[in-house]
Amino acid sequence: MRRLADTRIGRKLDFGRQFEMSRRGDVARRLSLSRSLNRNGGWNSRRYHGHVHSTFVNFHFGSWYAGPSCYPAHTWMPRWSPWVSWSWWDTCLPVCDPRPMFCRPLVCRPCRPWVIWSYPTWVSLPVVSSGTWVDVAPARDDGRDLQLLAVRFVDAGHPDQKLGPRYRVWFRNNGDKKIRDDFNVMLLASNDREPSRDVPQAGVEIDKIDAGAIQTVDIRLPFEANTLDRDSEKREIPFRFLHVLVDSHRDVDEPFEENNGVVLARGDVLPVDPASFSANVTSAAAGDMIDIAGEGFGPEPGEVIIQINGLELQAEIYGWYDLGVHIKLPSLPLATDAEADIVIVRGDGAVSNPVQVKVVPAKRPVTPPPAPVK
Repeated sequence: MRRLADTRIGRKLDFGRQFEMSRRGDVARRLSLSRSLNRNGGWNSRRYHGHVHSTFVNFHFGSWYAGPSCYPAHTWMPRWSPWVSWSWWDTCLPVCDPRPMFCRPLVCRPCRPWVIWSYPTWVSLPVVSSGTWVDVAPARDDGRDLQLLAVRFVDAGHPDQKLGPRYRVWFRNNGDKKIRDDFNVMLLASNDREPSRDVPQAGVEIDKIDAGAIQTVDIRLPFEANTLDRDSEKREIPFRFLHVLVDSHRDVDEPFEENNGVVLARGDVLPVDPASFSANVTSAAAGDMIDIAGEGFGPEPGEVIIQINGLELQAEIYGWYDLGVHIKLPSLPLATDAEADIVIVRGDGAVSNPVQVKVVPAKRPVTPPPAPVK
């Protein structure tokens, strides 16, 4: 980490500070990267845009995007292909999970359908409209109290597979006792701030939560959420409002329910921080194609930085989306094997943890010896 922080790009993007802040998470929000991106002209004027191969558009298609407002509403989406399928990780094994503990979602059972009820007046989430789990003062309660802390956008889904957008939700047990009752956490996609029936919804069942504990879950909405609204030309576009409900079925008896939910404009939900889970190979030859799986990479190309043998190089980008990148390693005249650190830089300047790949010398064609002179 320190070696990368001391590189030119590492100093420019303050790798050291970002790596240190990543121990607790919510780095992009704490550094106000989305706000800085908007101040500097928005996504299309982003500073971090790497070398994109000329065939990029041949393997991507235009698609409406259900992400934050700091991202474009219409983006390039890679066609479903082997590298996209491989990098589509809904979960990451603990042995290779680089995210802080608070950002590792639990794997839960789907919950039962929601029965509509009238919301109370929700209290605001901590710090920003989509909340945070970092430095939120304890709100210990002698009774039972579940609190929604934050929600983040993970990925937009994929039209080819009819997959809807995924979000991450953080919530806390403010009570002084463990809650052993099952309760549910749900998302509803709607074009209205008021609760309504027959809207795209999904949720998970939580079986328990310790006193004072924070838990995290991922929830993917149905694909219909991505086609729920219409623009001025009657084209299908994503939903307008995200409803987030903790204890959505009111299974836990709480005296104060006003901190159990929120209704947010879809664009106000901030993205998760970039995290690289794995490369598809442990070693590759210089000039080879490789894939990196992760999350929070953004909808369109940022940069892929490769640090090898003291050199700081950019990979050529052939494919990119929220959960993965498809790149070509630089063609280097290596004499021996060398370890390369690969860092993904999102368009707003947020950086992932490095992944290591051993780069071996490229095979050279063997020139046959000259024919003997007769």
